[in-house]
Amino acid sequence: MAKTKKDFQSEQSRAAILNAAMDLISKHGFSGTTVDKIAAEAGLSKGSIFWHFNNKENLFRAVIDTIRGALFEGLQKGMRDDLNAREKIVLLLDNYAELIETDCTRCIDLTVLIIEMVETNPHMAEELRDLFAELTDMLTFLLEEGKGTAEIAGSLDSKMTAYAVVGNLQGLTVQYYLNRNKLEYGRLMDAYKGLILSGLFAA
Repeated sequence: MAKTKKDFQSEQSRAAILNAAMDLISKHGFSGTTVDKIAAEAGLSKGSIFWHFNNKENLFRAVIDTIRGALFEGLQKGMRDDLNAREKIVLLLDNYAELIETDCTRCIDLTVLIIEMVETNPHMAEELRDLFAELTDMLTFLLEEGKGTAEIAGSLDSKMTAYAVVGNLQGLTVQYYLNRNKLEYGRLMDAYKGLILSGLFAA
């Protein structure tokens, strides 16, 4: 069934609300991002926000889903079965760097949210944990593939290594965000790749 003009307007207003919420989270966190601020930023009424999302928590769940979708779509770009484990891990890290260079604030949103939610909103914190767990599982799978082809030592604890790498990536993002006037993310990632690849694929 073809979309009507009303359908398109609804999609546009929903996207405007999500973009406004994501921009404000980066500046004010969850608690400081009120429905009033989102409405003003989006140029819409509070009623429009409640019509689309019912309440603030549902809106923020949609924010997490939106960031998650963009993150995993970007990370998987160019992945192919014929690549070996090293090539896949390099591609994953390069894709992550490209995402950060394109829109650093979206990944910072996740870091800001999880730090705040752990103490203030356990349900939202759990959803954020699930997102990072999915990223950890993706990397664990690649490491296990490398162990299966003997590219990576069989003694490696894939899950713990994946957690460490995901934590490193969050830390790199924060460093870049704080020092964008003097750091190039590509060079920062190249330094990190040198460290992680020499450890994983040591002769």
